[in-house]
Amino acid sequence: MKSFLFALLLAATTPIVCFAQEKTAYKKAETFITEKDYFRARDFYQAHSAEMTPNEKLVLQAYISNAFNRPALSNTVIAAFFKSHGKMANDSLMLELLRLKQINHGRLFEYTEALRVSDEILTKYSKLLSKEEIADHKNTATIWRALSGSPKQKITITDNTVIRMKRDKAKLANIEVKANGISKNFIFDTGANLSTVTETTAKAFNMRIMEGVIEVGSITGAEVNSHIAVCPVFSMGNITIKNAVFLVMPDTALAFPSIQFQINGIIGFPVIESLKEIQLSRNDEFIVPKVQSVNGVQNMALDFLTPIINIDGEYFTFDTGATRSILYSKYLSKHEAEIIPKYTETDLKFGGAGGMVTKKGFNIIFNPIVNSKKLALTDVHLFRESLDKNTDHFYGNIGQDVIKQFDKMILNFSSMAISFE
Repeated sequence: MKSFLFALLLAATTPIVCFAQEKTAYKKAETFITEKDYFRARDFYQAHSAEMTPNEKLVLQAYISNAFNRPALSNTVIAAFFKSHGKMANDSLMLELLRLKQINHGRLFEYTEALRVSDEILTKYSKLLSKEEIADHKNTATIWRALSGSPKQKITITDNTVIRMKRDKAKLANIEVKANGISKNFIFDTGANLSTVTETTAKAFNMRIMEGVIEVGSITGAEVNSHIAVCPVFSMGNITIKNAVFLVMPDTALAFPSIQFQINGIIGFPVIESLKEIQLSRNDEFIVPKVQSVNGVQNMALDFLTPIINIDGEYFTFDTGATRSILYSKYLSKHEAEIIPKYTETDLKFGGAGGMVTKKGFNIIFNPIVNSKKLALTDVHLFRESLDKNTDHFYGNIGQDVIKQFDKMILNFSSMAISFE
């Protein structure tokens, strides 16, 4: 079960627009990016960039830099494209590059710049957006407007941090977070695009709650009115985080009534990525070294704010807050010949604090090869039906059941590498 799922507020990257039909190399790279296979896009670009025009190179460099956590470089490339080719580009391409630019500014905590880009999208290119997309962009602009002028998030690591995480009633890994003289347990979740707290926790931590209501979707499709807040300072072990942004939700939206359990908060991607390197051990140790280890195997990418791991040529979202891995319809399409005769279709439940949904699928034995080790994970949910449009591009979501097969997992957001020991 995924620990927490809500629809992402910020507009996700959409397919890029081809310049010229005759440029086969560019079109192939474009297809990989559209399919969110950023690893093949990167490798193909490196092998075939000589076959592309300068403007095509700039567009692909912008997307690839974004996917491999180089938002500043991505924005530099976008600026170069606008300067040299912006007057010749069609509106669709300009819209997609502005969307990407907005994402980059958000990752860099450049809220005022993100607002400016958001306003430009709504002012100049709304005719290319659906009603749903316009609503999403307005929702996003509310976030940037609330945060405009706020200082950037800043993290200080004074020494190595080793914290034993605690399992809650939902079997989710929690880490102790301290602020305003009090301590609370927060779920540690790479799958959470934004750090999140309940209204009660936000008040207890003396967070500055911004004006403006944000609509957040849940797995059931219901919209939850929420707010954005900035936490002046909180700590985890020897780590101090200043000016972190949190989504503030009603207490009931983060509750499991069936087991009488309340989530206090969730440490999500913007904080996690800023730690640069995180190590998680089999016995639930959370480790952040003051000095990063060296790992040159770039097998992690980002789809907006969601980590993706490349496992033997198949790409999965990666979620430390999920107790179990799940597989999506894309995995079934590739492995249908070996799965359909062996397993019986059944009803599978999926969701979390935001609610549950039921979809058709199979319970299978999943045998990924990770770190040259063939794993055997039993009763893994494989969904025949689509869960949502964002999951359709990926083979599945990797959770704690894979992590627990090894003594330690290391996530390094500088080298964009996930390794197992």
